[in-house]
Amino acid sequence: MRARLFFACLAAALHLAHAAAAPAAPCAPLRFGYTDKSVPPYYLGTGPLEHDPPGALAQLARDAGAAANCRVDMVRMPPARLPMSLDNGAIDATSLFSPDLIGERPDIVYPLGADGKPDPARGTPLFIVVFVRAADKLPANGDTLALLRGRTLGLSQGAPHRKYLKARGLTIDDGAATPDLNFEKLKLGRIDGFAIALFAAGDMDDDIRTRFAGQFVRLDKPLMVSHSWLALNRSWYLQNRRQAEAIWRWYGAHGPARFAELLLQYRR
Repeated sequence: MRARLFFACLAAALHLAHAAAAPAAPCAPLRFGYTDKSVPPYYLGTGPLEHDPPGALAQLARDAGAAANCRVDMVRMPPARLPMSLDNGAIDATSLFSPDLIGERPDIVYPLGADGKPDPARGTPLFIVVFVRAADKLPANGDTLALLRGRTLGLSQGAPHRKYLKARGLTIDDGAATPDLNFEKLKLGRIDGFAIALFAAGDMDDDIRTRFAGQFVRLDKPLMVSHSWLALNRSWYLQNRRQAEAIWRWYGAHGPARFAELLLQYRR
């Protein structure tokens, strides 16, 4: 009797271990939505079709899906449409700021921590940095928020941090669709700075220095530091819960190292 009980327990333990080690079952295709504008090195190319190569963040989403045995279909659209499209199920996933910044939406889910809030360990840090004209000689190590009060700050259309920055007394111009158009406005004096969300504060420094021959400099102190998460449509999450959790675990365990590797590749 004891022997049979022992072997039954052993078989159950082996079954559970095998299930834990086995790859996740195939899931419904994951439609990953991202901007149809070029934002190197994160997203490359413009228009509705995926670029080859797609950019570091688009590739990161594809890698996360593959880790959970999910096919990832790329869907490009204007950035302002992404949160609404995720909420109504036109796409299944996109990178989003915290709901504290962009507002709660009933059919968008985040990976949550024990406190019921989006889990920073399974998100990616975001730095809202500001580029200004070098000729203006603003102190690079000054208080960025104080330096920009009374000046016009450019954002790209659909920037999710617009409301947050306006609430802090900044004058916002978000009429330009792309970073390149904002840099052109900055060069022409139509704005006094351009703010953009980066996953490391210096991600654009070399590119901007090379392309614009030192016309622009980045202020040292970010306007704000937040996180971004791979947010999912609630219906897709409920139908593919095991794979969704596997994707989020992959982001937490492997995302930072893989993203750093991809950034190095795209900067070559």
